[in-house]
Amino acid sequence: MASVWLRRCDWFMRVSHLYTGLFLVPWMSIYAVSAFCLNHRTWFADIAPKWEKVRETEFRPTSPLSHASEEQALAVLESIDLGGSPAMPSSDANQLTFYRACARGMYRIQWQRQSGHVLIEQQLPTTAYSYVNNLHFRSGYSHPLWPDLIWGVTVDGVTISTLLWVVSGIYLWARRPRKLLGGLCLVGGCALFAVLAVLLGR
Repeated sequence: MASVWLRRCDWFMRVSHLYTGLFLVPWMSIYAVSAFCLNHRTWFADIAPKWEKVRETEFRPTSPLSHASEEQALAVLESIDLGGSPAMPSSDANQLTFYRACARGMYRIQWQRQSGHVLIEQQLPTTAYSYVNNLHFRSGYSHPLWPDLIWGVTVDGVTISTLLWVVSGIYLWARRPRKLLGGLCLVGGCALFAVLAVLLGR
């Protein structure tokens, strides 16, 4: 009975290790490349993005809006066909300013309440460096658009799969007849992590 359980466990660990890795190749590649870019940002951040005007339009609500800045920003986003969720809204008596995330570059939207004028700007130019980093930090379920929701679910899948890779990797190593080299790697990695975590926390 124990041998049957071990065979099933071996099969599950190998299959999950293999197929989740294959499915998540693009996501893990994005996180790996963007982490490298962040670690060496001086190599890649030669072109500083600037706010560039995308377009101008008008928004005059046909019904009274909520006094909450976020609700007003949502109404403006819908009127300009951007959708999504506003970020960091700030307002005074005359103007509402907020941002909307985008992998190609953050949008900044300014709405003049009295005139109805809407100015839409974006951080440009888009570079490979900025694109992969924007994808890296895209997370959560606060964005109502379906691509954002699927991305959030997949990020959870990446997290679970990473933990599964750790568990299955230790399991597959433990099942090997020769464990010395793997044991040295495991102990060495854990010891180095512990030392750095202590020193970086000082």
